[in-house]
Amino acid sequence: MFKPYDLGYDLIRIGQHNDGGYLVPNILNKSKYCFSPGVGQTSQFEADLEKIGIKSFIADFSAEKIQNVKTANFVKKYINSYNSKNTLNINDWIRTNTNEDEENFILQMDVDGGELEIIPAISENNLKKFSILVIEFHYFEFIGNEAFYKLLYPLIKKILEFFEVCHIHPNNCSSLFEVNSIKFPSALEVTFLNKKFIKKKEKIEHLPNKLDEKNIINKKDISLPSYWYD
Repeated sequence: MFKPYDLGYDLIRIGQHNDGGYLVPNILNKSKYCFSPGVGQTSQFEADLEKIGIKSFIADFSAEKIQNVKTANFVKKYINSYNSKNTLNINDWIRTNTNEDEENFILQMDVDGGELEIIPAISENNLKKFSILVIEFHYFEFIGNEAFYKLLYPLIKKILEFFEVCHIHPNNCSSLFEVNSIKFPSALEVTFLNKKFIKKKEKIEHLPNKLDEKNIINKKDISLPSYWYD
């Protein structure tokens, strides 16, 4: 389900070198807004989008403020499936910042496992409004655990109803590990493209992409076996 394809667009790198930079299809002219939950102290991705006229909505309870993105709308809350003093429901966040007829948003999300709660909570109507999803999935070391699998599988199936994978990149925070003869990274960055923008669907010949960079500079890089994309 994570197999990437050439969907008819060149990939470009947005964000900083190493951790915090992601490859996305070159259709950013289609988008007006980016939603970024869990940005932490790294906001170069949103700063790069700002340079081409894309406004970011950023939410993170662990951050005090966003310094290098002038036009961003920042809320000091965690994005989640419910509202509370420190959390904000993902659908309410989208609804209060956009008009009903607006679409083609970007979602950039690295929330250290929070994706397992946030993505199932997104309504299908809101999910379809995104043109690009950039999500880092975590804790693949638990993929052999039935409870974790039952969380992850429907989450990915939900996304694939409306999107195709156009790029994957393993985070080198740890070495690859093996489950049932399949090697997994602990964390995997995945870029999805909304199916309405697909021009073609062809096999990718090799990974990593020439624009990929290892996340952690002083750790050995890792490469996914060819069965992840071949």
